[in-house]
Amino acid sequence: MNAIVELDHMLLQAVEGLRWAPATALFVVASAWWVKGPIFILLGSLGDLRARRRLPLTALCTAASLALASIVTFLLKDAFDRARPEAADPSLLPAIATPANASFPSGHAMTAFATAIVVGSLHPRLRWPALAVATLVALSRVYLGVHFAVDVLVGAALGTAIGLLVAQAARYTASRRSHVAVG
Repeated sequence: MNAIVELDHMLLQAVEGLRWAPATALFVVASAWWVKGPIFILLGSLGDLRARRRLPLTALCTAASLALASIVTFLLKDAFDRARPEAADPSLLPAIATPANASFPSGHAMTAFATAIVVGSLHPRLRWPALAVATLVALSRVYLGVHFAVDVLVGAALGTAIGLLVAQAARYTASRRSHVAVG
């Protein structure tokens, strides 16, 4: 475990040395609250409109994955209570204000991946753009110095699992509805 903590600290110190004003501006935008979930709900809504769905399935499932990921994040942050990088090591300087809650896991990474996976699963043409945005959100948290890499990796993995679960539930429900309607 100490090796992981040391690696986390080394990565953050390396990232600090790579900060560049234009990249920092991009990552600040990527880290904004509306990027980690609401933008994916909008994307899902647009996909539903394009597919001419009366029920906005993707938008609802994306919102459900955002809510579920937020709840899981809250519970895990409370359980693990890992200090943010700046609190763990005052020599690590964040590029933005450090949130007051715990560091592990990254809620930004978890919600971004949960919602991106739902959108990408239900609209395969949007898969890679959605995952690219989720990856940008996750990377922004390490780049900006408010999360350790492990926080982000675990958040992304859990978000992916949540997104896959919600997308599978949506597919199952949709297949049951069409089976009942036909039968």
